[in-house]
Amino acid sequence: MEEVLVPIALFAIIPVTVWAVAAYRHKSMKAATEVMKAMVDKGESLTPETIRSLGVRPRRKHGDLRTGLILIALAVATIFFGGAIPEKEAQQVFGGIAMFPLLVGLVYVGLWTFIGRKNPED
Repeated sequence: MEEVLVPIALFAIIPVTVWAVAAYRHKSMKAATEVMKAMVDKGESLTPETIRSLGVRPRRKHGDLRTGLILIALAVATIFFGGAIPEKEAQQVFGGIAMFPLLVGLVYVGLWTFIGRKNPED
């Protein structure tokens, strides 16, 4: 039984960590939005400094490129990890698993290439 619980716990910690970070970000953004809404209802002006002090950060100019490259690197590392295992079936499995972050990373790089580099004024 212990031989089964360790791998399950190892792979379960990854989505749990992602969920925890996403839940915290959602909660903090919701709180900041409520504060901004209350300020607008009271008639106070929202300056960029006020918004930044509430923890709201503008999108990074090259955020899509950065995310895409990280996902592509993760896919390549997964393929290399599968290649380090001498069994042919393991290489195919890890190659298949690597396709998801690879394709999503390519989409992010494509978005950065075709949309993200344009000026907002255009």
